[in-house]
Amino acid sequence: MNIHRITYNPEANSCSLYFIGCNFRCTGCYWKKIYPEVNLKELRLLDLEEVMEILRPVSPRRVIIISGDPHENHEFSILPKTLYDEFQCEVRLMTNGYILPGLEGLSHVSLSIKAFSDDIHRKYTGRSNCIPLKNFAMLHEQGVGLSSSSVLIPGVIDKEEIQKIGRFIGGIDRDIPYRVIGYMPVNGLPYRKPTYDEVREAAESINGSLANVVFSDPKEYDYTGIVDLFTDNLRQ
Repeated sequence: MNIHRITYNPEANSCSLYFIGCNFRCTGCYWKKIYPEVNLKELRLLDLEEVMEILRPVSPRRVIIISGDPHENHEFSILPKTLYDEFQCEVRLMTNGYILPGLEGLSHVSLSIKAFSDDIHRKYTGRSNCIPLKNFAMLHEQGVGLSSSSVLIPGVIDKEEIQKIGRFIGGIDRDIPYRVIGYMPVNGLPYRKPTYDEVREAAESINGSLANVVFSDPKEYDYTGIVDLFTDNLRQ
C-alpha cells in the first residue's frame, strides 16, 4: 500500500492512515499546499503488516483511512476487515469514491463528491464521476454508514453545482449528512477563497433537498495534540 504516515490522537484513541498520491488530479487540490512534489520511489511506504505492528501498541478505538486515494490492490481491499478483526475498532474511510476497499469491517464512509456535472468533474479531476456516484448509491444500498461533502470553489464548483449534488444525494436518502466546505487557496493556483456568506448561502440553498446540511468556513487545520506514530517527514 502507499501509506506514508500514521498519526495518533491520544485523547480520542484514534489513528489516521495517510495515503500518498491520488487517483484524481484535482486542479485545486489542498494537499499541494502541504506536500511538495516528491519522488514516490524515494519514500518509505508501509505494507499492511507494518501498519498493524505500528498500531498494536496503542490499540486504537477508531481508525480513519484518509488523504488521497490508493491504487487498487489486495492489501487495501482487506484493510478494513483486518483492522476490525485485530482491534474491534470503528473503521472510517474518507474517499473520493473512485476505488473502495472491501466493505467488511467498514463502519462509515465519507465520500467527497467533487461535482455532479460530468463535464465539470472531468475538467476538475481528470476523471468521470460515473464510478463515484454509482459507488455512493451502492454504499447506501449495502447499509454502510454514509456522509458526504463538497468543496465550494467560486467559478469552478459554484452554488448551482452544489445544488445539483444536494439533489442527487437527496434522491438517495435526504437524511444523509452533507457538508459544504469553503475552498482553501493554494499558492500559485487561480482559485479564490469564498466568503463566509457564499459558503453559507450555498449550504442553505440545498436545505430543501437534504435534512442535515452544515458548512465550514475555510481555515487552516489544527494539528494540536496529534502525534506521529510513523512519518516520512514530508510535512515540515
